[in-house]
Amino acid sequence: MKHYKQIYQYSALEINGVLNDLRKEYDIVRIVDVEECRILEVTADGALHYGAQCFKIWNRETRCANCTSYRACMTHCEADKREKLGRDRESIHSIPIYLEMLNGELEMCVIECVRFIDSDPAGETDSAEAGEAIATHDVLTRLYTQEKFFRETRQRLIDHPDTDYVLAIGNIRNFKLINKLFGIEGGNRVLVGIADILRSECGPEEVYGRYRDDRFALLIQKDKFHEIDFSNHLQKVRELVESPIFTLQVKLGAYEIEDKNLPVATMLSHADLAVNSIRNSRCALIAHYRPALLERQMRDQHIITDFEHALSHDEFQVYLQPQVRSDGMILGAEALVRWVLPHGKILHPSEFLGVLHQSELLSHLDAFVWERAAQMLSRWNDTPLAPLYVSINVDPSDFYYIDVPRLLSGLCKKYGIAPQRLRVEITETVLFDDITRQSSLVEKLHSQGFLVEIDDFGKGFSSLSLLKDIHADVLKIDMGFLQGESNTQRSNVILGSVIDMANHLQMGVITEGVENREQVNNLVSLGCSLFQGFYYSQPLPMKDFELLARENISQFAADR
Repeated sequence: MKHYKQIYQYSALEINGVLNDLRKEYDIVRIVDVEECRILEVTADGALHYGAQCFKIWNRETRCANCTSYRACMTHCEADKREKLGRDRESIHSIPIYLEMLNGELEMCVIECVRFIDSDPAGETDSAEAGEAIATHDVLTRLYTQEKFFRETRQRLIDHPDTDYVLAIGNIRNFKLINKLFGIEGGNRVLVGIADILRSECGPEEVYGRYRDDRFALLIQKDKFHEIDFSNHLQKVRELVESPIFTLQVKLGAYEIEDKNLPVATMLSHADLAVNSIRNSRCALIAHYRPALLERQMRDQHIITDFEHALSHDEFQVYLQPQVRSDGMILGAEALVRWVLPHGKILHPSEFLGVLHQSELLSHLDAFVWERAAQMLSRWNDTPLAPLYVSINVDPSDFYYIDVPRLLSGLCKKYGIAPQRLRVEITETVLFDDITRQSSLVEKLHSQGFLVEIDDFGKGFSSLSLLKDIHADVLKIDMGFLQGESNTQRSNVILGSVIDMANHLQMGVITEGVENREQVNNLVSLGCSLFQGFYYSQPLPMKDFELLARENISQFAADR
């Protein structure tokens, strides 16, 4: 026997000896696999045989929601509880273990040790009621569990066949960020607060519960589903967090039930599609399911399914958009990505980046782009293009899956390029998610010779505070953040102040999104000297950019 991750590990050949020793102390000793809740039997030669599902022994329809064996495995700790089977009363001691099979694989399972006991009938009733509450209600929020919500919703639809209903899902936006900013306890307070609002606003005719980790489900009569009322309820939710750096937001997806014979899970998936359609919207709070959303989900699934093949077959291609001095000289470029399908159609990033981000695949694509950029810079060594740099984008999720400074430093060494030529572009909102952590990352990048650009400066809500804490090298100002500002003089005051402030901080400034000469001239007068936008060039395939850059360099060399 050996200890493995705080859980005992036994081989299939020795487990029966362990069970026999335990049978000297307990009336019943058995092994249960945790994934499917089945009784396990191990023969003398180490072969495994799966028997009946454990919960059926206790006359349950499904796994007990307060299953001690499940809790033991989830906590890696032994656990105890009392159970009643007919007139018999048992005390159950659950021991989580890893069972090493003959092929060397480990299977998580539990040794259940049962002892028959006598207990006070009155206490037994209380225990049974508590067990039922745990089995039907979420321990934290005391709302219906998912299974109980499913059963109650189905029963309500059966009992009221002529009533129209809406099934809604509420999804907390950026719940992982809540846990990071305020700790697990803060996240739990938000969940409990939302549950309290549901209890106070819903009547006995509504069915509601906790659906998955940060989602809540509600069945309500259609004539009572008023968006104005729900918008007010969502506003109450926002008040659960008082913070100058974070705004709590819950999105709501609604599905008007047309076919009551659909599985409740399918109805909820429709509401889920609706809420996902506005996940990244800053304004929209409520969305209704439309069949087109299902078509979109299928397209998204195709993107996820085809991604690995496309990545390994060079369907993703790096495009470069020039960054140009006011006199027209190209100094570098931003690396962007396009998905070129086998038949020649080009997918814009807006069609696949969001899907890859939600599927936790975006870091694979970003790492691919970074390496392609490094390879390209290596090709430019000892050529007229050697002075040019390339800016690469780093997505928020990359920091959670990749050691970014280490990977980029490794690429520079692998391809023999100076870190200053591979600039790192990080969006302002990413940097502000965790100032202390991101400041440390920026300093680490600096220590390895990389220049850091803050992208989309001005779109966030604490830009000035960010500049105080993050020592970046370049600000990228997007002309789009002043769209809708009809007062040109007012716009110039804002732009001029940002540019002047950057100059005093010894930071470079790039204005992106420039579309005409008038904008360029105006920005030059305000102190900006580096630009990116369609006025100079749209993003180009590598070969086209290299041709343009060579001509540009030759032209400026001839003018000297």
